[in-house]
Amino acid sequence: MRRRTAIIAAGLIMLAGCGSPTAPEAAPSTVVRLGLARGADRPLPTEVHLPPGRGRHPLVVFVHGYTCHVSEYADLIAHWVVAGFAVAAPTFPYTNGAAARLDVMDLLNQPQDVTAVLDALLADNAKQGGPLYGRLDPDRIAAGGHSLGGMTTVGALGKWRDPRLKAGIVLAGSARDVGAAFRGDPAAMLFIHGAGDRVVTIDQGLAAYDAVPWPKAFLTLPAGTHRNPFMSPADPDFARVAESTTDFLRWRLHGDSDARKRLAALGSDFNDRLG
Repeated sequence: MRRRTAIIAAGLIMLAGCGSPTAPEAAPSTVVRLGLARGADRPLPTEVHLPPGRGRHPLVVFVHGYTCHVSEYADLIAHWVVAGFAVAAPTFPYTNGAAARLDVMDLLNQPQDVTAVLDALLADNAKQGGPLYGRLDPDRIAAGGHSLGGMTTVGALGKWRDPRLKAGIVLAGSARDVGAAFRGDPAAMLFIHGAGDRVVTIDQGLAAYDAVPWPKAFLTLPAGTHRNPFMSPADPDFARVAESTTDFLRWRLHGDSDARKRLAALGSDFNDRLG
């Protein structure tokens, strides 16, 4: 039986740094803010973005990059929410842009933080009267992340495997330091990487992709850099990232055959081994 990580609910390598937090655009969603923690020294405040209406939604746990802020990914998160996915975005204690003490190697603790956040969200989902009661589908869960968050995602599907994860999205990430010991039931994975990434090189991303034993795909952004394709709608690659990740989630968590066809039509930059 999987060992569950205790979590406390407290109420409602160097990588390139990110910018200061910016106010996100308004999205047609409800945002539930939970003051979670995995022990006294690991606060994990989490934003849960819920699509409009009632009913259970597939869940994506999104992991920010090193020295980044959740708000910098507001547009990508909004794209997934509009498509009907609930998105939980924790702020990790020693890798976020406002951390009093930064520690890039705290990466090795973050896959277990993902499990702890999932434990808390699903407990609230089952608790009558809780803010998430009946809103999440515990059988349709994915994880994704950018840069250090992509590495965290690799770890959550590898050495620190959470068996509840049915899919993973790795944006400009690699298996550096977390290893590529993928294990457990197959979880389809989508990697997206810019050929012009000078921080985590595309070769590092491809090495992680090559190690995945399950259905997988790798989308190369020929002019893509490390940050902007995943954060800035003004970047020419952002729409491609938003649309391909959304179709991947639709296919994997909804069984949407039309989304699968759109992925297959992405062209020569898309190495498709999704099956």
